[in-house]
Amino acid sequence: MTLLNNKRYFSAGGKTNEEIEITDISFTDRPNVILGRAILPLSKLEKNVVIYGQTVADGQVEYRTISAKCPHQGADISQDELKADGNVYCSLHHRPIGVFSEYNYAYLVEKRADKFFIVKT
Repeated sequence: MTLLNNKRYFSAGGKTNEEIEITDISFTDRPNVILGRAILPLSKLEKNVVIYGQTVADGQVEYRTISAKCPHQGADISQDELKADGNVYCSLHHRPIGVFSEYNYAYLVEKRADKFFIVKT
Protein backbone atom coordinates (compact mmCIF):
# COMPACT_ATOMS: atom_id res chain seq x y z
CA MET A 1 0.00 0.00 0.00
CA THR A 2 1.23 3.48 -0.75
CA LEU A 3 0.12 6.91 0.36
CA LEU A 4 -1.06 7.43 -3.18
CA ASN A 5 -4.20 5.54 -2.06
CA ASN A 6 -4.99 8.53 0.16
CA LYS A 7 -6.35 11.70 -1.39
CA ARG A 8 -3.87 13.84 0.58
CA TYR A 9 -0.74 13.39 2.64
CA PHE A 10 -1.21 14.02 6.36
CA SER A 11 1.86 14.40 8.53
CA ALA A 12 2.19 12.55 11.83
CA GLY A 13 0.10 14.28 14.48
CA GLY A 14 1.82 12.92 17.59
CA LYS A 15 4.34 15.33 19.12
CA THR A 16 7.36 14.74 21.31
CA ASN A 17 10.22 16.90 22.55
CA GLU A 18 12.67 14.03 22.83
CA GLU A 19 13.82 11.09 20.80
CA ILE A 20 12.53 7.74 22.10
CA GLU A 21 13.97 4.36 21.18
CA ILE A 22 11.53 1.57 20.41
CA THR A 23 12.84 -1.68 21.87
CA ASP A 24 11.98 -5.37 21.66
CA ILE A 25 11.43 -5.11 17.90
CA SER A 26 9.52 -8.03 16.42
CA PHE A 27 8.79 -8.31 12.72
CA THR A 28 5.41 -9.73 11.74
CA ASP A 29 4.45 -11.72 8.67
CA ARG A 30 2.59 -8.63 7.41
CA PRO A 31 4.57 -6.24 5.21
CA ASN A 32 5.58 -3.03 6.99
CA VAL A 33 3.97 -3.98 10.32
CA ILE A 34 6.41 -4.21 13.22
CA LEU A 35 5.81 -4.67 16.94
CA GLY A 36 7.86 -3.16 19.73
CA ARG A 37 7.84 -1.48 23.14
CA ALA A 38 8.31 2.18 24.04
CA ILE A 39 7.54 4.80 26.64
CA LEU A 40 5.21 6.98 24.59
CA PRO A 41 5.08 10.72 25.23
CA LEU A 42 2.77 11.66 28.13
CA SER A 43 3.29 8.18 29.61
CA LYS A 44 5.60 6.93 32.31
CA LEU A 45 5.19 3.25 31.54
CA GLU A 46 6.63 1.21 28.71
CA LYS A 47 3.86 -0.04 26.42
CA ASN A 48 3.44 -2.31 23.44
CA VAL A 49 3.39 -0.35 20.19
CA VAL A 50 2.71 -1.09 16.54
CA ILE A 51 4.89 0.47 13.85
CA TYR A 52 3.27 0.84 10.43
CA GLY A 53 5.27 1.63 7.33
CA GLN A 54 3.87 3.10 4.16
CA THR A 55 5.60 4.00 0.91
CA VAL A 56 5.39 7.72 0.20
CA ALA A 57 5.43 9.46 -3.18
CA ASP A 58 9.25 9.58 -3.41
CA GLY A 59 9.47 5.80 -2.93
CA GLN A 60 10.77 5.95 0.66
CA VAL A 61 9.01 4.13 3.50
CA GLU A 62 7.63 6.39 6.23
CA TYR A 63 7.14 4.74 9.60
CA ARG A 64 4.66 5.75 12.29
CA THR A 65 3.81 4.19 15.61
CA ILE A 66 0.79 4.04 17.88
CA SER A 67 -0.04 2.19 21.06
CA ALA A 68 -1.01 -1.43 20.48
CA LYS A 69 -4.11 -0.77 22.61
CA CYS A 70 -7.19 0.94 21.23
CA PRO A 71 -7.70 4.29 23.00
CA HIS A 72 -11.44 3.56 23.25
CA GLN A 73 -11.50 0.50 25.52
CA GLY A 74 -7.99 -0.92 25.39
CA ALA A 75 -8.52 -3.75 22.90
CA ASP A 76 -5.37 -5.17 21.32
CA ILE A 77 -5.09 -3.69 17.82
CA SER A 78 -1.70 -5.18 16.94
CA GLN A 79 -3.32 -7.65 14.53
CA ASP A 80 -5.68 -5.14 12.93
CA GLU A 81 -4.90 -4.07 9.36
CA LEU A 82 -3.94 -0.60 8.19
CA LYS A 83 -6.54 0.28 5.54
CA ALA A 84 -6.08 2.32 2.36
CA ASP A 85 -7.72 5.33 4.04
CA GLY A 86 -4.82 5.54 6.53
CA ASN A 87 -6.78 4.16 9.50
CA VAL A 88 -6.65 1.00 11.56
CA TYR A 89 -10.12 -0.18 12.57
CA CYS A 90 -10.28 -1.76 16.02
CA SER A 91 -11.62 -5.29 15.72
CA LEU A 92 -13.68 -4.86 18.91
CA HIS A 93 -15.88 -1.88 17.99
CA HIS A 94 -14.56 -0.96 14.51
CA ARG A 95 -13.49 2.47 15.74
CA PRO A 96 -11.05 4.15 13.31
CA ILE A 97 -7.61 4.92 14.71
CA GLY A 98 -5.71 7.37 12.53
CA VAL A 99 -2.18 6.45 11.55
CA PHE A 100 -1.77 8.13 8.15
CA SER A 101 -5.17 9.84 7.99
CA GLU A 102 -6.22 13.41 8.75
CA TYR A 103 -6.97 13.14 12.47
CA ASN A 104 -4.03 11.01 13.58
CA TYR A 105 -1.90 11.16 16.69
CA ALA A 106 0.64 8.68 15.42
CA TYR A 107 4.30 9.37 16.13
CA LEU A 108 6.83 9.71 13.33
CA VAL A 109 9.46 6.96 13.45
CA GLU A 110 12.90 6.73 11.84
CA LYS A 111 14.64 3.47 11.11
CA ARG A 112 18.40 3.62 11.62
CA ALA A 113 20.19 0.40 10.75
CA ASP A 114 18.16 -2.18 12.69
CA LYS A 115 16.77 0.24 15.32
CA PHE A 116 13.63 2.36 15.38
CA PHE A 117 13.21 5.75 17.08
CA ILE A 118 10.26 8.06 17.68
CA VAL A 119 11.68 11.38 16.53
CA LYS A 120 11.26 14.92 17.82
CA THR A 121 8.51 16.85 16.10
